[in-house]
Amino acid sequence: MFHDYYASGVRLIAFAVLLSPVCSYGQMLAVDPEPVIANSVTEFSGEQGKNGWYYGFWDRSLDRDGKYDQTADFKLLTHFGKDVRNGLSEHKDFITGELWFLEDGRFYTSIWAHGGHANSRTQLGDYAAAEQWAVRRWICHASGIVTISGHAGKTMPWGANWSGECRAIIIVDGETVYSTVMDEHGVDYAVAVKVRKKSVVDFVIAPDSSIGVVDFTATIRKRRALP
Repeated sequence: MFHDYYASGVRLIAFAVLLSPVCSYGQMLAVDPEPVIANSVTEFSGEQGKNGWYYGFWDRSLDRDGKYDQTADFKLLTHFGKDVRNGLSEHKDFITGELWFLEDGRFYTSIWAHGGHANSRTQLGDYAAAEQWAVRRWICHASGIVTISGHAGKTMPWGANWSGECRAIIIVDGETVYSTVMDEHGVDYAVAVKVRKKSVVDFVIAPDSSIGVVDFTATIRKRRALP
């Protein structure tokens, strides 16, 4: 079952069930698959900006107002490949493959095809106790209504033991259009959003006291016009 999210304002359009007949403004929508214009998994790469995707972070610990500003606060991750010291890229309990990371052995902040890892203020051995949000960014090349859908949840079974609220958040041009606390079961989500060319869409992994390996995927489809 899909998780539905609604926020006030003209940008977010309520969306019920993906790829099945739904009623919108009293009209039945077509069941034909909507064309995919972006996919966070299949388009993941080691090149910043390829297919409109960027991989970065926000260091909340160094931000004086503690509020995420898409324009001023997004910073690119600086390394791509295997994180030998962190050990996420070749972990025996899950598979990330090559990933983007900030500083191996100092921060866990990283992003890979299916998800990512934030860094929290919790002191973990020699790692820096800094709250850093992992941010996957997509720059839109279309305009109109798009459907953003995917999965968000903790990867490991022991995720149930995490304390605090590690969140998956989607922000479009400064407006939060989706937010959920992740658990070990995960949730399938779908939201419909009004965008323009060059809209900035951020997929954010935000830690509280809890951190860890999470899945956070996104497929973006262009909504067909209502008949």
